[in-house]
Amino acid sequence: MGLLALTSPLAPVVAAVEGLRLQHPDLVRCVAPGVMTAGGDGWRPGTNRCAVAVLLVAGWTRARRVPLPADGELFLNRAGQLGIRRARVAVLVDDPVAGAPGVVVAATREELFSIVLEHAVDAGPELQATMRRLTRAKAAA
Repeated sequence: MGLLALTSPLAPVVAAVEGLRLQHPDLVRCVAPGVMTAGGDGWRPGTNRCAVAVLLVAGWTRARRVPLPADGELFLNRAGQLGIRRARVAVLVDDPVAGAPGVVVAATREELFSIVLEHAVDAGPELQATMRRLTRAKAAA
């Protein structure tokens, strides 16, 4: 995992996804290892609905930090796995990164969940299936 992922407000989301990869690799096979990328050779602009669903659900259920990927910041590798160059995050008001540049602050868990649902449109029907599978995986852990 690169330094960017460790110092980014996305770090807890990356950790959540990589933790899931160890326990349930089939759930996160659509997300590039380490999640973060600089783009470049072997990457092309694009998105993967399964991966967006994984990031939203893992961010919400395991880190309470919701990634807000933007067009132009999402890339696919040759295997079709999603990597993020940069993304804003939404967090609760008591999160240590609340107030940092590019961070969206939600006053309540309900407001944060509304942000998840707002961005879930891009995930399409994969979101419901991924949410069910990740919820079961979390309950089994």
